[in-house]
Amino acid sequence: MKPRPSDLPDFRAPPVTEVALGVQFGTLERIMAPHLGLVWGEFRDEFPEIEEHPPLDPAFETFADNIPTLPVPRLELIDRLPTPRVFFINTAKTELLQVQRDRFIHNWRKIGQGDAYPRFERMLETFRTGFQRFEGIIRREELGDIAPNQCEVTYVNQIALISGQSPFEAFERLFGSFTNSLVLGDLDKPEDARFLFQYVIRVQNSPVGRLYVTAVPARKLDGTNIIQLALVARGRPSTADLNGVVEFLTLGRQYIVRAFAELTSVEMHKAWERTR
Repeated sequence: MKPRPSDLPDFRAPPVTEVALGVQFGTLERIMAPHLGLVWGEFRDEFPEIEEHPPLDPAFETFADNIPTLPVPRLELIDRLPTPRVFFINTAKTELLQVQRDRFIHNWRKIGQGDAYPRFERMLETFRTGFQRFEGIIRREELGDIAPNQCEVTYVNQIALISGQSPFEAFERLFGSFTNSLVLGDLDKPEDARFLFQYVIRVQNSPVGRLYVTAVPARKLDGTNIIQLALVARGRPSTADLNGVVEFLTLGRQYIVRAFAELTSVEMHKAWERTR
């Protein structure tokens, strides 16, 4: 397991509540629900619980010169029910693997107050070894060839509002002075706000993906009002294999951590105990 890069910003108490590392690949048409049972058998000791969910739609970051056209409705005939996406979940319910016909994803999520984020390096190692085991099953069962075409890193953070604080006041505290320009004369502060920032990720001046940053008011199941700050890096691997996937996930994580530190305020960095 590689050490954390020494030049990345770091926090002792980050507000992160969920992290996901995932890869999308060409659809394995031969996979059916019973094959997902074979996959679970490989991981059952570490992830003994299972759930079924609807499959995720394919997602691609594209960079075309032409202006995108409006989507055209289409009629699609299906001759069988879609194969589900399955969750393999550990006993503590803090870590899981998601598997479907064109996806392999490893998640960590904060369930209890004492659940500590295991850090990216350890999650990447779990993802790497898990994906290798998954590939082994696909080869053994002759279900097709895995050809990665997109990778995705997601960090979700939850920042609780102070008692009596409005969502916009929470945004002011979270992002700092740039929100001052949103206060308009007689209208004063916005009643509500949503933020979406979108950046292009380039390697050697060529676009390979995008970084999305969203911040929205939300409410937890216990009634706590929060700002949910999510950062997602998605794009194509340099090579259609595990090495290319790991390379992009590592790059995406670096962009996410640096963007998180650059966009958020010094006041919040103190609350999150920034160390560098």
